[in-house]
Amino acid sequence: MFRLGLIRCKPCTRCGLEVNDLEPECPHCKGFSDLQAVYLKQAYKDDLIQRNKSLAKLFCKLAAVAVIITLVVFFV
Repeated sequence: MFRLGLIRCKPCTRCGLEVNDLEPECPHCKGFSDLQAVYLKQAYKDDLIQRNKSLAKLFCKLAAVAVIITLVVFFV
């Protein structure tokens, strides 16, 4: 099924970031050497891991607050 406005993407073979199928080459690593593309890929993964860790910490804090509120409501 074709959806209007949906852009198909594929991962770049050099840097691993998503690239529009209509692009002739990756705009992220275009002009980089292979070594620089590897560093870009690693930096992206490290940043993604860091953001996921901070999101997990936020959800844990929210869950703790929800448990405390639930305990206060039921036992008071």
